[in-house]
Amino acid sequence: ESWSYREGDLSKARKRLERKPLPIERTRGSEMLFGIAPCSLALSQARRSLFRLFLKQSSGSRRLVMSEFVLQATARGVPVHHIDRRELDALCRGQVHQGVCLEASPLPFKSLEEAEEPDLGAEEGPKRQLLWLVLEQIQDPMNLGALLRSAYFLGVDRVVTSRRNSCPLTPTVSKASSGALEVFDVYSTDDLRSFLKTKSAEGWEVVGTVSQPEDAEDVPVISCSEFRWNKPVIIVIGSEGDGLSLGTQLLCHRLLTIPPGRALHPGIESLNVSVATGILLHSICSQKLKRGD
Repeated sequence: ESWSYREGDLSKARKRLERKPLPIERTRGSEMLFGIAPCSLALSQARRSLFRLFLKQSSGSRRLVMSEFVLQATARGVPVHHIDRRELDALCRGQVHQGVCLEASPLPFKSLEEAEEPDLGAEEGPKRQLLWLVLEQIQDPMNLGALLRSAYFLGVDRVVTSRRNSCPLTPTVSKASSGALEVFDVYSTDDLRSFLKTKSAEGWEVVGTVSQPEDAEDVPVISCSEFRWNKPVIIVIGSEGDGLSLGTQLLCHRLLTIPPGRALHPGIESLNVSVATGILLHSICSQKLKRGD
């Protein structure tokens, strides 16, 4: 009877342990990347310090993917740990990890002082078609990741964000960017308006964005389909809730808008910031493709 009692206690204790995965002590100052694309690109690019790779034991087609990760990590001298799904869930706080987590140092913003200034070249040369994306106070990591993914895909030359009230470059940003953050530098500035004034004085066209023409203040508004790309351009995107601040809006030479395809009900009169930016960037970048530059 006493044996049966002790066995019951052991069974309960075992179940408690199974419910609560053992915590894994993190390296000081590290963060946990998650997802196949961000972890694979972080391993291949060597832009971060890498500490440990955590993999879920897998079978079938996913087993081949995990084997590739082991090879990548071994080549970089990164220790590999095989753990169960609940431990992976705990490591990345329930995010969709696809069976992979990578402990690594954070990626900081790059300072504009570190950036090489582009050679604008001859006035009619192909290097005149430079496009920079400037983000003012984008706070949602999913939006920031989606913006970086679109910017990288469509050929934006540089992304600059305001440091104040903006989302940092977190693992969630890397996952939302499908790993674009791991291969694409992101710059920041403490004084966005001075930066825009400087670029304007250097001959760049500063173009803002607005949901509806009536939201503009003393700045010409045109449809994105009417815009012609004939000099270096900075396109400025405002925050999710408020759009461009008035001070930034007034530094723009023109504002672009996306005309809707139907009469819109009140409350759904605008697009998500990352979707709108993708449309605007494609509208501009497609002109470069047409010229065959």
